[in-house]
Amino acid sequence: MASTDGQGRRRGTVRPDLKELLAPLGVVPTRAGDADARAVLERDGAVVLSDRGDDPEVLVTAAAQLLGGRLRELFGIRGQHGVDSPVLSLHSDGATVTVDVHGRPARLRDPDEDYLLMLCTRPAPRGGDSVLVDGYGLVEALREARPELHAFLTTCDVDFFGGWTARPHSVPLTPLVRGLVEHTRRGRRAVRASDYALPVPREPRWDAHLAHLEEYADVLATAQECAARFRLEAGEVLVLDNYRFLHGRDAFAGERRMHVMTVRTTDAF
Repeated sequence: MASTDGQGRRRGTVRPDLKELLAPLGVVPTRAGDADARAVLERDGAVVLSDRGDDPEVLVTAAAQLLGGRLRELFGIRGQHGVDSPVLSLHSDGATVTVDVHGRPARLRDPDEDYLLMLCTRPAPRGGDSVLVDGYGLVEALREARPELHAFLTTCDVDFFGGWTARPHSVPLTPLVRGLVEHTRRGRRAVRASDYALPVPREPRWDAHLAHLEEYADVLATAQECAARFRLEAGEVLVLDNYRFLHGRDAFAGERRMHVMTVRTTDAF
């Protein structure tokens, strides 16, 4: 079963008995030109744009091109630079970061960002391939194969960042209570994953909920192990539906540079 590290991050265990169930859920996104990219994103929930150069501001123009009038809020572009990094496990983006600017609250990040854009400016020389897993397909697969886990994911709340013992400034002390599978008021489904989720404070079924979270971590670790890989090259932008896809990457050696931007659309919570 899953274990936790010194920072409270839950690490799942690959389960051979789940591989046949989860192997089909990995997705390799289509590379599309400007004329087709929006239609591909709407159809598949993910698309790769090529030949976008190395200026991170292309993420802003890509968001406008693909999401258009649905855009509600854009969050700052974040550089992600790493050298010789370990595996990044499957997760969904979103964070609670609110600051006070001259007496007015301003959000730098939001827990319900619904689209993610990633520009590769320097791929790692070895490793670092990306992984996408279809969260909608995952939930449906668990409905029959693991009905108790499915019921937990779709009906119970968790403290999304509860296990983050380091408590960086981006994580509030007030618990962020939410379901790992929820629907917006207009019916759009969001499937989430957090390495740091815990049962909500004072949950009377704490042990049972913790066991389900550990089982979910094993499911995600197995899905990531089985999923097809794809590699982002320099100048490519990956755009994905953050409510549908869980994403991660392989370990890598050498230097890797990415730039990331998240947005909220009119379809978000």
